[in-house]
This record gives sequence, C-alpha cells and structure tokens, in this order.
Amino acid sequence: MEPQNTTGTLTLANAEQLIEQLDALQPGKQQQKTTLFRKLYPAIERALAREVPQKAVIAELTTRGLPLSMGGFRSLLEAERKQRAEQGEYVCCEFCGSVLPASSAASNSRGAPRLASLIGTESVQP
Repeated sequence: MEPQNTTGTLTLANAEQLIEQLDALQPGKQQQKTTLFRKLYPAIERALAREVPQKAVIAELTTRGLPLSMGGFRSLLEAERKQRAEQGEYVCCEFCGSVLPASSAASNSRGAPRLASLIGTESVQP
C-alpha cells in the first residue's frame, strides 16, 4: 500500500522549499555539545597531559559556552578516546611526541606511531 500524502502533492517548487527547510534544521543541544567537544578534544587532551585538573578544564569550557558536569565531561572524554582509538586516530604531545592520554600506554603498545618516529627523529633504545 502506498503511503498517504496528507499535505498534497509534492511539487518541484514545494521540494525546493522543503530542501531549504531541511538544510536550515540544526542538531539538538546534546549533538551540538558532542560536536563541539569532538572539535576541542585535542586541546583538552593536551591540557590534561599538562596536568591541568579536569575541574579547571570543565570550568573553562563552561565559561566559553560548553557547560558540562563532571560526569558529562568524563563520558564525552571516554567516548571520544574510544572512538579515536578504534579509528586509529591519536593526539600526540607537541613536545615529546607521546600518544595522549599518557595513561593509555596500551594504545602505544598497539603500534600507534609516535610523532618523533613519523618525522624520523626518534632514537632507538635498547
């Protein structure tokens, strides 16, 4: 059975208007937070690697328009870490080339390249 069109026939003019309306739609608040967090993730990891407390990172994010609770922050952080690890995307320390977060040494043991090895400056250790 064909779906019923209760608003009338979709014409070319109506289709163009519908396209404009669909293009103007914005994601929900949670999706906006997730997208913004994903964009900020490398800077967040670098701050955490410098031992900036999570509470201070959250306070700065909140001040700048991304309000998160501690639980929400940790949830987004772990989800982003997991997704990037699955995709083989790693954030490296700008100074030593270590894969961040430093506490996930397991990521590095799985063959994630260090920045130094990518640019050919890593020394071989016995």
